[in-house]
Amino acid sequence: MESIGKLLNQVIEHYEKKEYGAAEKAVDLLLALHPDFHRGQFMKAVILEETGSADESERHYGKAGNRYTLWSRLAMQLQEIDPDRAITYYERVVRMDPQNSMLWFNLGNLYEKKGRMSEARDCYRNMSPVTEVLSKIVIPLGFMILLISGGVMMIQRGEKGLAAVVVASAFFCAFWLKRDAGKTLQIIMKKSKSKKV
Repeated sequence: MESIGKLLNQVIEHYEKKEYGAAEKAVDLLLALHPDFHRGQFMKAVILEETGSADESERHYGKAGNRYTLWSRLAMQLQEIDPDRAITYYERVVRMDPQNSMLWFNLGNLYEKKGRMSEARDCYRNMSPVTEVLSKIVIPLGFMILLISGGVMMIQRGEKGLAAVVVASAFFCAFWLKRDAGKTLQIIMKKSKSKKV
């Protein structure tokens, strides 16, 4: 018996190439072996919907669980290989969560790549840099400072083993901060440029 992961990868490989017949065959095998696997139900729904069977796809979406999360993941997965399909799923999830700046940012970038500048600017205008700065810079930075100060106090008390773990955690926070702060700065720049036009 093939593993769930291997079968799901086969489904996704065929789906990404728009080999819908092979993708549907692979997802049917996956669901025959694991009928409650929510990502299998989701991929079956997506394949059916994209091939014109929207009514039948709804039954599988109902078994798939959280469409928002799954559509978001699918949109991110398709960004580089099929921007048009990624746009379709980003448009859905921004309607479900219009406060999510990262979704607006990704959708705006895709519109920009496709030369749809007016739509890209609209996306950038919908972003909220304040939320991003708080969640992606201020809070992680505060947490990192807290970890470092805690580590220093532990070293002063002679608890070097635990202090090493705490300082290592702060070190990982620095990578987290670097990654997220860069995206946040891009959001701020896109937002400010969209206001000028």
